[in-house]
Amino acid sequence: MLYKQRYINTNKIFVKNFLYFLTYSFTLVFLLGCNSKFTTKQASKNIDCPIIFFSSEHRNYIHSNEKVISLDNLAFKANINNFKFNVSCKKSNNFELYPLDILFIIEPLTSKQSNIKLPIYTTLLDQKNNLIDTQYFSIETEIINNQESKEYSIIEHISRLNIATNKDNVSSIIIGFMLDNEKKDLLN
Repeated sequence: MLYKQRYINTNKIFVKNFLYFLTYSFTLVFLLGCNSKFTTKQASKNIDCPIIFFSSEHRNYIHSNEKVISLDNLAFKANINNFKFNVSCKKSNNFELYPLDILFIIEPLTSKQSNIKLPIYTTLLDQKNNLIDTQYFSIETEIINNQESKEYSIIEHISRLNIATNKDNVSSIIIGFMLDNEKKDLLN
């Protein structure tokens, strides 16, 4: 009988300690929550957006479905027309974010291609025009023809480039199309 009573008392003490432990743990989690000073996010703040320039040599783009490109076999041509910061530029967690909306004017020349990709680069410069970073983007859009006339019309396409950098001295951004030598020669 003494053994049985000792066994019951030991179990009571264990259960009592376990309940204290659970109560302490839940209280600690409730008071601290899921955040700590190491995991909390820094508040983002608005910053001035940089000046935007278009590259004069890379503002226009042409594409052909043929291996050898010529003025006779162009599928479409496009140009960078305008830009706007529709959302504020921000600094958050040591990163500067520049949400830049760009207007592209696309003129389809043949009906062979409905999905197109526009290769874009952005070059970030500091106040002394030193290169900070270059980022590359691929803009995808679809060419839709007029059902009645079966012809393609000029398309105005707006796309947002989310430019992010950990450098805090960006004063200007240059935008242009990525062109190979063959396309540069035809455009110039």
